[in-house]
Amino acid sequence: MTTTSQAHTQDALQPIAAAVGSVLSCPIELTTDIAPALDAFESAHCLDPRIQPAFTASVLRGFVRDLDRQVVHEIREPLGMAISLVRWGDHLLIIGPYTHEPLHPGVAEETMSRLGIPSTHLQMYKLYRTRYPIVDAEYVYRGAASLLSAGGGEDLLGSLRAIEAEGGAIGRGSGEAPQSAAFAVIEERYRLEREFMDAVADGASERALAALQRMGRMPQTISYLNTPFLGTTILRIMARVAAQRGGLPPVTVDAISQEHAQRLHRVGHSSDPERSAAFTAQMVADFCRHVRRHRQRDYPPLVRRVADEIDLHLSSQVSTSELADRLGLSTSTLARRFKAATGMTIAGYTARERAERAARLLASTTQSVRDIALFVGYDDANYFVKVFREAHGMTPTAYRELHTA
Repeated sequence: MTTTSQAHTQDALQPIAAAVGSVLSCPIELTTDIAPALDAFESAHCLDPRIQPAFTASVLRGFVRDLDRQVVHEIREPLGMAISLVRWGDHLLIIGPYTHEPLHPGVAEETMSRLGIPSTHLQMYKLYRTRYPIVDAEYVYRGAASLLSAGGGEDLLGSLRAIEAEGGAIGRGSGEAPQSAAFAVIEERYRLEREFMDAVADGASERALAALQRMGRMPQTISYLNTPFLGTTILRIMARVAAQRGGLPPVTVDAISQEHAQRLHRVGHSSDPERSAAFTAQMVADFCRHVRRHRQRDYPPLVRRVADEIDLHLSSQVSTSELADRLGLSTSTLARRFKAATGMTIAGYTARERAERAARLLASTTQSVRDIALFVGYDDANYFVKVFREAHGMTPTAYRELHTA
């Protein structure tokens, strides 16, 4: 292609390139002057050559030199950023940087720790990462392929070729993940994680918390434990899996997990280690307590599941027909099986459990009787007093006076 025709093609493609960049909301460069373009890319978009070598001109020049023509390549580098490159004729198209994931709380800290980057770079990295758009790889590929076609090329692969960058060397495939610590330390870390999950599965909260404490004293190989919000979230998932392994029904596990997820969001992404540790301890103890209660009930599995659901939803109206529908039984069959196992109707069992929870609240809190009645599912405080008297032989007020004297 002559210089004149190259310039003509370049001019014709620039409006298309600008449109693609506008749709993707990210930087885009179409050039035949490759070396200066890569220098300009590094100057504009490389956070720091020492911690983001994949975005330096020297590394990119080597990659572009060996680039398969008419194939759209996406380079993904360890800081969570990506660029796409495609060559045809004398043209090089650069799309990006962009990222595929939002910067969730704790991700920046975990990334810095995993890559061994000093924390002094943390704020700079957060500002850098949030400068660029979140873009789906498929849309980037379509934009690059359309420009390739408009420029007279042909998409030879028909999809995006993903390239993982590690350090300053860009090679095909993800390569082998870096080892985070000595083998002995890694083995001890996994042993403690198994010990933690085994303890939760057994409902042994003291053992579970002791394993957590030992994990926290290890060398900094378990980075999530020291990352606010992220650490608690990962431990919640581990406890959830362990509790189900311990026999807790999935519906019960999910209810406990969702409750603590909501509470964690209300608490906020606290960086106070004592506050995070207290929240985690309470969460782990809650999972363990439910596992123990579930195992202690000498009921058939079906009845244990119903009892678990009632306990979890005491504040709301418990519908026998809804429970029966979820379990694939008729209402009469469920009622008969429940009474045969417990000696009580579902309504009677619910009333007893509400009275027990109310008694604990009366003895351990200063909430008003009306508030406690609402909390355990009674809109009518007078009716609550009647039910409580039947269960405990005295009024709620008398019970509180007796147990707080």
